[in-house]
Amino acid sequence: MTRVERMMAVVLLLQERGRGCEELARLLEVSRRTVIRDIQAICEMGIPILSREGAGGGYSLSPQYGIRPLELSWKEALLLVMALDGLSKLSDAPYSAERASLSAKLIPLIPGKHLARLDDLRESVVVEVPDREQRAPMLDALVEVVGTGNWICLEYDGTEGKSSRHIRLDRIYTDRGFWYLNGYDGQVSRTMRVDRVLSISSVEPPEEVHPEVPYDDPSHPLVRVVLTKRGARVVQRDPHMGGNVDVGLEFQELAFRCPYSEFEWYAGFFGSIGKDAIVLEPEELRRKMLSRSLEQVRLYEKSSDSSER
Repeated sequence: MTRVERMMAVVLLLQERGRGCEELARLLEVSRRTVIRDIQAICEMGIPILSREGAGGGYSLSPQYGIRPLELSWKEALLLVMALDGLSKLSDAPYSAERASLSAKLIPLIPGKHLARLDDLRESVVVEVPDREQRAPMLDALVEVVGTGNWICLEYDGTEGKSSRHIRLDRIYTDRGFWYLNGYDGQVSRTMRVDRVLSISSVEPPEEVHPEVPYDDPSHPLVRVVLTKRGARVVQRDPHMGGNVDVGLEFQELAFRCPYSEFEWYAGFFGSIGKDAIVLEPEELRRKMLSRSLEQVRLYEKSSDSSER
């Protein structure tokens, strides 16, 4: 990105909303000193940027100033098209009609000389998403609620059957073709598949809501796992733990804290890695893994006996 392009990016970012110097430096991947120099140069060009001192301070664009939408470079257009194409490959994604209108609005912003190049790259550079049959009809409604702090009642079809769950919805994300939601039920955080949500309705907050404990809070039990190089490569593919391993080491220890409610998931996850992931502690997680393993052994012994008959 040239300096002129970077200065234009600063103006566009400030046109969207006010931002601090640190945030601008992080978004543009430059130093604070560079941001300050760019701001000074923009002001010398006659573009009115307001500066606020103290806590919550930063820069903002004068409300009386605005710029017309600019044409996209082929790189910017490719990034947007890749993002939209990736969403479209999901079995469900929010606001399907709006995605179609957004795609149509993008075309006039792309110079004609870039369209042919963009079409070629669109076939060669893609965001791959697993093909899933599960639909998530409640996704749009959940997006309307997420992050508002409001409490909702979910009718949920989980592994143990249908149930009603009251939660404060904090986050929605997609992972390997599925949509998930994170919510707090007043006791612990919950993660659920969005395609298993049957209905939602507004409810009052529960009378007793315990302070939410962070996932890695020191009060949670410590999990220690020894990984081989192969085990580290498997863990690396997990979006939550992947950044905590070094795939170049022959053996390494993975250590983290988590609530007891997550033990069932981790027992299945580390159990699927087999001999390349040995859980050292806590003992309760080791027992869960042992129980799963013995159950699987009994299942195969039973199926072997049946086939021999």
